[in-house]
Amino acid sequence: MYLENLHVQQFRNHGSKMLEFSKQVNCITGPNGVGKTSLLDAIHYLAFTKSYFFNQEVFAIKNGEDWFSLETRLITNQICSDIRLYYSKAHGKKLFVNNNEPARFSDHFGEIPLVMIVPGDISLIRDAAEDRRRMFDLILSSSEKTFLSLLIAYRKNLDSRNKLLKDMAQGYSVDSGLLAIYEDGISSNGQAIYQLRKSFIEQLMLGLQQHYTELSSGTEQVDVEYESDLNEHSASDWLSIQRRADMAAERTTRGIHRDDFLFRINQQSIKNFGSQGQQKTFIIALKLAFFDVLKQRSGKMPLLLLDDIFEKLDAGRLSHLMEKISSKQFGQIFITDTHIERLKEAFENLPVEVRFHELRTN
Repeated sequence: MYLENLHVQQFRNHGSKMLEFSKQVNCITGPNGVGKTSLLDAIHYLAFTKSYFFNQEVFAIKNGEDWFSLETRLITNQICSDIRLYYSKAHGKKLFVNNNEPARFSDHFGEIPLVMIVPGDISLIRDAAEDRRRMFDLILSSSEKTFLSLLIAYRKNLDSRNKLLKDMAQGYSVDSGLLAIYEDGISSNGQAIYQLRKSFIEQLMLGLQQHYTELSSGTEQVDVEYESDLNEHSASDWLSIQRRADMAAERTTRGIHRDDFLFRINQQSIKNFGSQGQQKTFIIALKLAFFDVLKQRSGKMPLLLLDDIFEKLDAGRLSHLMEKISSKQFGQIFITDTHIERLKEAFENLPVEVRFHELRTN
């Protein structure tokens, strides 16, 4: 599986840009501010119908315009698919696959499995649980077709229950049968989501330690602990146990919507006890483990997007990463960097096909 090309129009800081890609390694170079990361984000958009960096499409429109368009040709087992994502302030977002609109954006998830690594990913170690959940759920949604529908159904029932709890707190009469329906939905979908997240973590652990050790040449033990209320009680039990507290809080206080993923090194929090180098290496190893799971579950070779990676890793860790690339453990790779000569030197003696795309200031 690979992308043959990319055409962006009125996207972020690009007016119109067309790139033809190598099946293996594509290096996008140029000074800061010319839109290297924007092109990676365009690929992410075409895979997930959303930006890697922000939630509102309006921020992706080039200044002074009111629309943007992204197009690519995807080749999977010699079958071509033309994919276009279009957004305008007037008409919203539309996705076309061979000129046909999928019934839902979620139907497209998994068609272009990819993993993206950017310098800001290290903040996932320090940020709130919501950001880590979002990261894990995005990968799960593209590797497990049922996961996203379960998540959507869970959130819908959760929002409905929370509204009833607020109505109850304000003294309104509430249909107990309706409350039971919402709680059944929360319980059944929540339990299924919990099991899928748990099995995903178990599979992820097979590659995480190996990648970390190879990148760092160290002996530290790393792991991810899945922290969930459902480790203690079932979803239905929590709804019963917490009903009085939920009524007082006017929201559902326990459940899989509060899950977290704890990153650890030598059995301690990497947030509190890991050096900056260990944290960077952990995040890259985690993303590469995501790649492994996506590859195993989808039966496709995911895309790997590396933003500014040469600036953020020391020589030793870069050497290990380049060894992985040269051994062709990955499929199509996209790398951004400010120095084209540095990339040419890095790939000079590696047995991979490399195409350079040099961006210039206008």
